[in-house]
Amino acid sequence: MQSQTCHLSETVFPTPEENLALEEGLLYQINEQNSAGCLRIWEVDQYTVIMGSSNQTACNVDLTACRRDQIPVLRRCTGGGTVLLGPGCFIFSLFLRISPEQHLAGIEATTRDILDRIRETLNTRFPEHYIDLQGISDLTIQGRKFSGNSQRWLTRTLLHHGTILYDFDLDRIPRYLTSPEREPEYRSHRNHLEFVTNYPVKATDLRQALIETWQADQEELPLPVDRVRQLVEEKYATEKWNLRR
Repeated sequence: MQSQTCHLSETVFPTPEENLALEEGLLYQINEQNSAGCLRIWEVDQYTVIMGSSNQTACNVDLTACRRDQIPVLRRCTGGGTVLLGPGCFIFSLFLRISPEQHLAGIEATTRDILDRIRETLNTRFPEHYIDLQGISDLTIQGRKFSGNSQRWLTRTLLHHGTILYDFDLDRIPRYLTSPEREPEYRSHRNHLEFVTNYPVKATDLRQALIETWQADQEELPLPVDRVRQLVEEKYATEKWNLRR
């Protein structure tokens, strides 16, 4: 992937529905305009289940537990598996311009390129917590996953979502998520608590590492507020989208 500088966005909307809508809105805006890419860094203070675009609800989510504890169950526009967001989960979103050559290389190769760049920066900064790339899109330490990633591509721009657990209440994961419908081979049928871990660094250090990796030194883009509002009303706040599968 070619070197490119990025805008930086740290805007966080009040609701998870709005934050998911902002991701899709920014993706379309950057694809339509001749602007640089963007790194968005955010975190939420409300536990929320987020499914990948093609996930089966019944195969990934304990809906009874989520409804009992008033945990929102939403669906994002990218692929990948189901995750639980909340305090101690660092979220980053990359909106990057892609070339015809990268379209030919495909999603898997581009995902590995993005994650290798992040991994190299973090391993240089924190060699005591050495990171491996396992499966298609997981970052791990000592064989345990702390970062999951997924993408969506348009004609000229891709959206890469990533999460990094750094101080997350891991016990909450099996409370709201079932065993996944699909798992990478290296998981070896481990349950959630055997499989996941925290990457023990501060959120401020993660922020600086991501900004450095993606040269995110340009001011924030104008946000597509009207499109966000429309996407919330027509998509992200509806059971027709969130529980469609």
